[in-house]
Amino acid sequence: MKRMMLVILMFFILTAIMTFPLFFKINSSIPGFSSTNESYASIWVFWNIKRCWQNKISTFHCDLIAAPFGIELGKFSLNYPLWGIIDKILVIFTNEVFTFNFLVLFSFILSGVFAYYLSYWVTKDFLASLFSGIVYAFCPYHFARAWQHIGLAQIQWMPLYILALLNLRQKKTVKSAVLASLVLFLVVSFDYYYTYFMAVATAVFIVYLVIFEKRNKLATVRMVFLSAALSSLIILISAFPVFRSILFGVDSSDLAARGYTRSFDDLFQQSARPLSYFLPTAQHPIFGKLTSIFIGSPYYGKSMTEHALYLGWVPLILAFVAVREYIKNIRIKTSNSEIRTGKNFYLGFFIFLAIVAWFFSQPPWWRWGPVKILMPSFFMYKILPMFRAYCRFGIVVMLAVSVLAGFGAKLILERIKVKGIKLLIAILFCGLVLFEFLNFPPFKVIDLTRYPVVYDWLKAQPADITIAEYPLDLDGTNELYLFYQTKHHKKIINNTPQGSYANAVSRRIEYLGEARTAGILRWLGVKYVLVHEDWYKNNDNQEEKRKIEGIEKNNGLRLLGQFEDIKVYEVTAKPVKPEVKD
Repeated sequence: MKRMMLVILMFFILTAIMTFPLFFKINSSIPGFSSTNESYASIWVFWNIKRCWQNKISTFHCDLIAAPFGIELGKFSLNYPLWGIIDKILVIFTNEVFTFNFLVLFSFILSGVFAYYLSYWVTKDFLASLFSGIVYAFCPYHFARAWQHIGLAQIQWMPLYILALLNLRQKKTVKSAVLASLVLFLVVSFDYYYTYFMAVATAVFIVYLVIFEKRNKLATVRMVFLSAALSSLIILISAFPVFRSILFGVDSSDLAARGYTRSFDDLFQQSARPLSYFLPTAQHPIFGKLTSIFIGSPYYGKSMTEHALYLGWVPLILAFVAVREYIKNIRIKTSNSEIRTGKNFYLGFFIFLAIVAWFFSQPPWWRWGPVKILMPSFFMYKILPMFRAYCRFGIVVMLAVSVLAGFGAKLILERIKVKGIKLLIAILFCGLVLFEFLNFPPFKVIDLTRYPVVYDWLKAQPADITIAEYPLDLDGTNELYLFYQTKHHKKIINNTPQGSYANAVSRRIEYLGEARTAGILRWLGVKYVLVHEDWYKNNDNQEEKRKIEGIEKNNGLRLLGQFEDIKVYEVTAKPVKPEVKD
């Protein structure tokens, strides 16, 4: 128990340091950098959960966005049951910003703790396992997700699930199978990408077990299948709305709009590249400038977040030490059961897992001249077209490498007999990898108390009014508009679903200078129009600039004032119903 508390405390302290100053601004800031956007939508979701609870209204239908039609938030929504309960409890007793940060910060702490225990299962070495936990918890992938996708930041359950699988091999009991299925339920409850990854990891485990296990392999396989059956039942129940929509013949275009089918071309854009695993993140204060040169090239990839897969040279070198040990043991063909069925089994499994996950992270095919070599994503897309970012398999590669690196660290530390020197070498390993994964200065936090003052003015206006934010977000959600709504609390016509009647109406009012626009806005119930002028001025697309030309001559819009770069117009026109099919 003392060691457990020590491990938790150490990862708590390291998390506070590596995410500084987030712990000290937990109610006012969120992790992020210049291109952060999805996080604002998550803040809005938490805020809306609390709003609905306070007003005793359903969270499934929301009339605050896509006004006056509203939006069915529960339609085709993936259900994350446990996470939804945790979110609701947290936000009810705190606030939306604290809830967001709590989930992010504890993902770092728990990732380190569970990766530590997974590594300890293999190495039986405290310092080496601590090193593994640091590698996994503070890898660039984790930070990139914390800055953009709070769901994908929840990487903590995967090492716990792999540990449950290894436990299942050792204890072939129904209790162990149920435990593994419950841990997978935690994975399912936070993100379906990671559910997919752990399904692949389970298949890798079974294949490896069948090939290399010498005794009682069938008993273990039976328990794994029992666990998988229980987990499948859980997944079926939690994702029932999606399965029901598909089974009952929902139009494919509607499913595509909701993200359940993705473009095949996305698989090429969001797959790992040769340098993705070997170059430090572009956010590194020293080496980031080198990586920035390659961003957008076919050697690295276009995204600073999706392609932040850096494994670290220190972990890679130590993992190589572990691989060399595995190869040596294979050549020796030892009869020592502890080596053959113990550490060598684990080393072989994690090597196999890293290789398979790496292949899954690749684009649909490699092309060498006229030869096309198909990769796993090509085939899996035909089965699971909702998954497009196969580069995210990089976190599974990172998990396997972290365990192998921990074992490599153990082999080196075992050769050192002086405890003080051994401790110094372990600290050196940890310090080097933390430096490799460093992402500040500048600190990656966004101060949410700083927002346009117009929203304070808007909050003071009557509660029942509707506004329109320009430019309209017709082809995708403007997450900032959602965040601003948590400040002004007024209905907005923005955030209309693709293919909906509300979206079709919005496409008729893109040009504020047109006479009909003001009338349609009035028909929608809009009282004020907020125009973000700088967005139009700084846009290189001339067609976008034309969308606000002639606005001063539109008699249906009256300028009320300007707050910094945002102009506010009052809609004075008579209502005009748009000619759009309902």
